[in-house]
Amino acid sequence: MFVVTGATGRTGRVVVDELLRAGRGVRAIGRSSHGLAPLAAAGAEPFVAEPTDHAALTEAFNGAEGVYVMVQPNYIPDSPDFPAHQRTIVDAMTVALARTGVGRVVTLSSWGADKPSGTGPVVGLHHLEQRTNTLDAVVTHLRAGYFMENLLGQVETIRGAGVVAAPFDPDIAMPFIATADIGRAAAHSLLTPTSASDILELHGERDLSMAEVAEVIGRIAELPQLRYVQQSIEEFAAAQRRAGVSQSVTGLMVEVVHAINSRHTATLQSRSARTTTSTSIETFVTESLVPQLRTTAVCRR
Repeated sequence: MFVVTGATGRTGRVVVDELLRAGRGVRAIGRSSHGLAPLAAAGAEPFVAEPTDHAALTEAFNGAEGVYVMVQPNYIPDSPDFPAHQRTIVDAMTVALARTGVGRVVTLSSWGADKPSGTGPVVGLHHLEQRTNTLDAVVTHLRAGYFMENLLGQVETIRGAGVVAAPFDPDIAMPFIATADIGRAAAHSLLTPTSASDILELHGERDLSMAEVAEVIGRIAELPQLRYVQQSIEEFAAAQRRAGVSQSVTGLMVEVVHAINSRHTATLQSRSARTTTSTSIETFVTESLVPQLRTTAVCRR
């Protein structure tokens, strides 16, 4: 039996589906029985627990052959101290894993997690790697690239201003990856026998700059005038604050931008068949982003 934390999230849901498809038992952890209901209907055992509750996690991990461990990758916008929240989750999960003696752990980490500072919330994933490395277990850290799903936040800007706007340098190539591919890679890692801990970077189908991404969106969405506009750091931070994002979280987001633009956050492994995943930016835009653009347009009529 495998245990999946964050089972109702984008990667966790795919991990559950893949493990069930392989005929394996799955205990799916989430914050509510309502959110877990679809996974229970698919055959998973639902388990309601807060990610900071080490006692509940210990119960959930008991008897597991392997565990998929993830820490919320999205910011809590109004958090006064998001890194402290990350550390609380990591420490609770690590305590539970140690108490139950789970022998196989796969973590959702990130490119840049090799750095102990200067990477925004990725520092929390550095902490995750360091803490789980102390376990008497075989641990695989999946250092995923930049989520394609982050582009969904551009829908309103594309509709309203006819641009893709972000603070990243227009020519910086980033490893764009679909979260479904991360989930599939995590399930594959759990199901593949191994005796050695390792780190695997997941680079997506290919590296892309924001300017290239804007060109793809414009072509597929039939918006030939669409272009990429680089925001200044000041403009970016001000927009976050206007949206109600806390000063602490805004600072973390700015740190992410500096880390990527300066290449402080960078992939370390060479692109290979093992690090490359299948979903292209064209597929993602066609199947996920364009339908949201059209939905937004219909709702405004």
